[in-house]
Amino acid sequence: VRFGLETAFADFMSGGLMKPFASPWSEGRTSIIINGLVWMGTATQMRDRIAEKINAGFRCIKLKIGGINFDQELELVKFIRKSFPSDKLEIRLDANGAFTADNALKRLDALFPYDIHSIEQPIRQGQFKEMAGICKQSPIPIALDEELIGTFSNDYKLSLLGEIKPQYIVLKPSLCGGFSDADNWISVAESIGIKWWATSALESNIGLNAIAQWTACHDTKVPQGLGTGALYTNNIVSPLVQSGQSLRYDVSKQWNIPDLNWLQ
Repeated sequence: VRFGLETAFADFMSGGLMKPFASPWSEGRTSIIINGLVWMGTATQMRDRIAEKINAGFRCIKLKIGGINFDQELELVKFIRKSFPSDKLEIRLDANGAFTADNALKRLDALFPYDIHSIEQPIRQGQFKEMAGICKQSPIPIALDEELIGTFSNDYKLSLLGEIKPQYIVLKPSLCGGFSDADNWISVAESIGIKWWATSALESNIGLNAIAQWTACHDTKVPQGLGTGALYTNNIVSPLVQSGQSLRYDVSKQWNIPDLNWLQ
């Protein structure tokens, strides 16, 4: 709700032109580099999806793991690295809390030889002591994701990040308290040397547009997780254009918002 209200108010203040956070990106002069998201599935499905992303020109892919046998997932990572060294392709992993405090470090050790950029939320949120131990001992950088969902005070944020000490945080503005709270997360994280990137959470193009514009206003050059709009088959027609790993705002295209008068 806060995310929606902040988007509406920001757009109103900027003239109601679907540009809540104007920047060179929303003027069509720059692009945002995004990662290629590979959803969990069978080993064959994931292998095919990985090949599709690489062939489409992505140089950073994010694999959702934890849905099939770990040994099969490890083989998929080996398959990628055998063909694409780390200077050609960045691999991010997202476990969505699928590991346990007991097996996480063993699995991270097994993944380490394959030059993994980072892994999001290896164990489920709320296990602060266990997550802190994993961050301290993991050979792979850890990114917090679900751990950030909710609306928290800056003191809590500083305490959380200071205790767990992750290398990265992943911000979903629609889930972590809107843009104001996401900005606060960034300020707190950067104050103690923690890096970040943004990601969408299956919003329509209206929400994705707001997140992309907000992201473009920040000084960040790392690939962002803003490719979920491509998953829709009935999305709202918008100027957002995804071409390979680039997300652009095409000013020559118009928004086509459905007529919702029938709801009244």
